Amino acid sequence: MKWFRSALLLLLVAVGVAAIGLWLGGDHGNLRIEHNDLSIEMSLPTAALALLLSGLLLWLLWWLLGWPFRLWFQGSRRRARQRFFDGLMALASGRPLRAEQQLLKASRLPSLRLPALIGAQAAAHLRGDRAREAVLLRQLAESPVTARLATELSARSALADGHADAAVALLGPLDQSGQLSPGGAKLYCSALMQRGRSREALAFLPRLAQSQQLPARQWSAFEAELLAHAVAETTDAVNLHSLWANLNRDQKRLADVALAYARRAVQLNLIGQAAVELEATLKHGWSASVVVAYGLLPPDSKAPPRLGRAEAWLSDHAQDSALLLTLGRLARQERHWIKNENFLQRALAYTSDDALKSVIWEELGRSYAEQGDAERAARALSNALAVQHGERPQPLIGKHQNDDLLAPLPVAEVRDDMGIPRLPNAP
Repeated sequence: MKWFRSALLLLLVAVGVAAIGLWLGGDHGNLRIEHNDLSIEMSLPTAALALLLSGLLLWLLWWLLGWPFRLWFQGSRRRARQRFFDGLMALASGRPLRAEQQLLKASRLPSLRLPALIGAQAAAHLRGDRAREAVLLRQLAESPVTARLATELSARSALADGHADAAVALLGPLDQSGQLSPGGAKLYCSALMQRGRSREALAFLPRLAQSQQLPARQWSAFEAELLAHAVAETTDAVNLHSLWANLNRDQKRLADVALAYARRAVQLNLIGQAAVELEATLKHGWSASVVVAYGLLPPDSKAPPRLGRAEAWLSDHAQDSALLLTLGRLARQERHWIKNENFLQRALAYTSDDALKSVIWEELGRSYAEQGDAERAARALSNALAVQHGERPQPLIGKHQNDDLLAPLPVAEVRDDMGIPRLPNAP
């Protein structure tokens, strides 16, 4: 195709030259210019050529006169672009003050004004300079292109300062007009959540999930937080059931959401439903916090005891201290004192977390107190305080066994498929 275009161009040039030659070869008359004693006479083609040359000379003179100014403007644009680049580099490297200075200088170039102002506002926000940030946001709001962004960024600053009402007032009109961006929608959800209107924000979850603006872990945490707030804000059992029925299976099985449901259900005297949902969550995925919450549920006279159901989990989690603590609590509720002490002793042996150890000692103290053993109860509670303060707990002989509760547990013999003994926990 290139040779075809080249041949066509040569043909057009030849035709043009021929046409000009024919025009110049004819008799086109003369052009005479007289002014006082000055008289100029030339043929029409010569006059046309002279006029063309004069225009070309004028253009060349204008170009030469403007060359210093163009050189200056080019240098100015080059410096502005360099400052814009330096500002972005400073912002990315954690130097917001220098970034703001460079970006404000770059904003003097009209073509870089809005991007530079956006960067300068980000730097002011990073520095925590709310006054400077407000000035830059007002400048951004003056342009129709960045007015919506300025509103969302103003709402972000208001929300960061604890003014959720102001953030809702700013973002509400954008939502009603359909101009709210995914980032603005997340801010709106956070503002509604702080105002106790989390259920209104649930409508934004599908849109936010589709936008994929957050990494998977952060998105899961945000979704769980919003759903948990919505569950906690329900006013009665009917409202709780209605909200729960509208959640999908994956949302119900989020640990924080299940815990929020259990707390609210207990407050509404729906203990059986709370237990069922916690059991379903543990079946979906094991969670220490959910296991502990299961043991904290009050007894339910309308449902069978939960100890037997929880003991079935030991086959897969025999050394889980959270489960053993829960089993100890359930055994205390059912007044199985031997099991209670055994489970709590094993929980102490299998955990290295001082916070959990303190809770286990408190549970032992409560168990002994309910059995009327004031001395052991006092020593167990004393050990709980010692662990909280980083001190070593004192030995305590169990009530239903002659061993120290702090003594290492006997190690059962473990054999492989061929019947050969092997070390515990060996692969």
